[in-house]
This record gives sequence, C-alpha cells and structure tokens, in this order.
Amino acid sequence: MARITDQNKVDRLKQSTMKLVVAHGFGGASAALIAKDARVASGYFYRHYKGKYEMVNAILQEVYQEVFNKFGEFIKEDSSFPGSIEKMIRYFVGIANSEPIKVKFLYVLTNDYNFVIDDEIRSKNLRFIETIRNIGVASGCLDEELGVDDLYLILFIMTIQFINQKYKYADQEQITEADINHLLSILQKFLK
Repeated sequence: MARITDQNKVDRLKQSTMKLVVAHGFGGASAALIAKDARVASGYFYRHYKGKYEMVNAILQEVYQEVFNKFGEFIKEDSSFPGSIEKMIRYFVGIANSEPIKVKFLYVLTNDYNFVIDDEIRSKNLRFIETIRNIGVASGCLDEELGVDDLYLILFIMTIQFINQKYKYADQEQITEADINHLLSILQKFLK
C-alpha cells in the first residue's frame, strides 16, 4: 500500500529548511534540526528526501522555477529588453516583499561556501540567462561583451544582494518604490 504524503508536513519541512538555512547557514541546518523545527519525525524527512542537500536543492529549484517561469512570460509579453528587465526586477522584489524568506534563502546559499548548487539547476539558470542576453544584444540594449555569467551576476546576484542590504543594514522590512527605481538605475548602468 502506498504511503500518503501530508502536503502540510512537506510544506513545513520546506519552510523550516529555508528558515534554518537563513539562520545557521547550509552547514548549520541539519536534517534532524529541520525535522524537529517542522514538527515531523526524522523518518518522515528521509522518506521524502535523501538528505539535507537534496532538500535544499529541491527548494532552490522551486524558487528558481517560479521566478524563471514568470520571467519567461515577461519576455514573451514585452518585446523591449528594458521593459522585460524592469518587470523581472519588480516581480523579484514582489517576492521579496511577500515572502522575504525566499530571497534571504537565496542570499545565504549564494554566499555559503559549504553549498554548491546542483549542476542541473545551474545549467537551467544559465540557459535562461542566455536567452535574456540574446534578446538584449539583438536589440542593441546590452553590451555584447557581457557574457552569460556576467548577466547572471548583474541581474540576479546583484538584485539579491541589494535586497538583503536593505533588510540587513537599512533595517527595512519592505523594498520601496524608490529602492526599486534606484536598483533599476544601477542595473542599467552595468548593462550598457
């Protein structure tokens, strides 16, 4: 007989994983600690994931998939490169304002030497960035010397860093319209 998955427990595991990775880094968030925080048995954790690395990558894949699916829609909707970029940044900030734990989770993982992103996730991300790059170069809005890694750094890593600087040092709980406009201005300068 197949075991029934309690989606609430799985969701609690995901939330606890993000919370504990943000609080303690990848290395400090053990599977046992995650299970305890989620109020599930360790066996339940291991029934769904081989270990912490698999769990973290599954969450990371979900977050990136959510973001890149929406970004793909923006690219199809808006033929202008600057318009697509602005929509992408505004959407990402919307996630940060509604679910800050997701952006903090990305921030910690991008800065934690104990964690290495899964090759499949990295490849998908870079293929998507390459699509954005090709649109920008073809439209003349993007310096063609900027490579895929450069564009990933400028658009995503810089945006994550900017948001987290506001959370951490400006003691803000929400990213404001003025913040968004400032970020877009900075990004435009890097992209030309």
